[in-house]
Order: sequence, then structure tokens, then C-alpha cells
Amino acid sequence: MRILFLTLFLAITTLSLPAAAQMSNGTDTDFKITVKSRDAKFIGTSMGGARVMIVDKRTGDTIVEGVTTGGTGDTATIMKDTYERNQVYFTDGAAKFEFSLEILEPMPVTVTATAPLAQGQSLATVSEDMILIPLKDYTSGNGIMLELPGFAVDVLSPPAHRKLPHSPDRPITVTANVIKMCGCHIAEDSPWPPENYEVEAHVYVNSLYITSTPLEFTGEPGIYETNLKIPQPGTFRIVVTAFDPVTKEGGMDTTTIVLEKQKEPASNEQQ
Repeated sequence: MRILFLTLFLAITTLSLPAAAQMSNGTDTDFKITVKSRDAKFIGTSMGGARVMIVDKRTGDTIVEGVTTGGTGDTATIMKDTYERNQVYFTDGAAKFEFSLEILEPMPVTVTATAPLAQGQSLATVSEDMILIPLKDYTSGNGIMLELPGFAVDVLSPPAHRKLPHSPDRPITVTANVIKMCGCHIAEDSPWPPENYEVEAHVYVNSLYITSTPLEFTGEPGIYETNLKIPQPGTFRIVVTAFDPVTKEGGMDTTTIVLEKQKEPASNEQQ
């Protein structure tokens, strides 16, 4: 009777635990998650890494969460002109998030990555649904690899809320740093030549569109610049965008500028 009671107690206790807690059969499954920038390299420590989250689709519980760390990987290996089917991009030292789980049974999950954590204005999220199966190989090759589209765009000038006296003839210099999500610079003689991308500044007053103008590559890696002439005073929102017409990915950053109407000089006429 005592043995029967103990058996029933253990069965009821096990059934009452969430699926994530029922991982106690002593067999670990190892995982490697990598996050790669589209048409570029891995997102790692130099860009703050990518935050990875795995959620049980049945319960909504977060199974594991962490950040990728490591380098961007080997350029020659990743940026080939031609690729084989099931190409392995990952090399030693490239960014990854590794962990082990004791999985009791196959589990439907959503794997999500958000990056680059060091460029909050350019954060993007990508996710993939999959089934995790106990004791399968999730570490060889690229591991579970998510690909993140976009550019990290950082407006360097003008800084937000810059106040300047307005003059219709005085240009406003707009400067932006544009890089891939892994931190790879757009530069001549690189896998990311500047002529491949369209970088523009779009000017708005509140939600009213005013004008757009292209930014030109300055020759310094990642740096684009233009001069804007704004005909009237006011508060303006400047949105700098980057676009790849081949991969269709984009990025943006925003700044604001206040152009104050200049006071008219006092009259020297005597009354």
C-alpha cells in the first residue's frame, strides 16, 4: 500500500510540473545558436551581441534566454561569390550562444533573436518555429542559425534637438554612419561597396513630408554625408534611411533640428 501511494504521488507530482521542468532524465541535448546579418557576418560582441530567446509554443514559457558572444567570423568563408547547398559559415571564434537542456520529449518552440544590442535605434527581431528533439545534433555546422536583415544607421550630425538660427542659404550638414548589423563597414574594396546601397535623408514637419536628398559616401568606411537647405524656419524631423535594392533590407535613424527665425535688426532711423 505504501509503495502504491508513493508511485501515485510521484506520478501526480510529475504531471503537475510544466514541460520545461520535466527535464530530469539525465540526458542533455547541446545547442548552439548563431545569428548572422543578411549578406554579411555573425552578430557578436562588437555589436553588443544578439539576444536569443526560446519559448515553448504549448505553454508560452521561456525555456532559455541568452546573448551571442564572439567575433564576426571569417570574411573569406562567409562572403564567397558562390555558395554550396547547406553552406557552413561558422568558424572557430565566431559569435554564438551555447547551452544544454534535458528535454523529456519533442518540443515545439519559437526561437527569437533581437540585435544589435549595442545599436538600440536599429534593433530588429527575427524568429523561427521549430521542433526540438531530444539528443539530436544542434551544434555542428552553423548550429541553429537565424538571419537578421537590416542596417545599423546612426545619425552623427546634427544631434537631436539642435537649435540653429535659420538661413535659407546656409546648408545643414547631415552625417550618418551606415553599417551592416554585424558591424561590417561599407567601404571601397570590401564585400560591401558603397555603390550597392541607397542612403537618403527625408525631411518632415510633424507628419508632413517636405523633401528627400541622397547622402554621398565620403570615402571613410560607413560614413555618408549631405548638405540640406531648408527654406523656412521651424522644427524638422530628419530620417536617414539605408536600402539594399538587391536584398530589399533597410535601416533608419532619426534626428530633429530646430531652425529659429532670426530677429530682424533694429532700425537706425531716428524718430
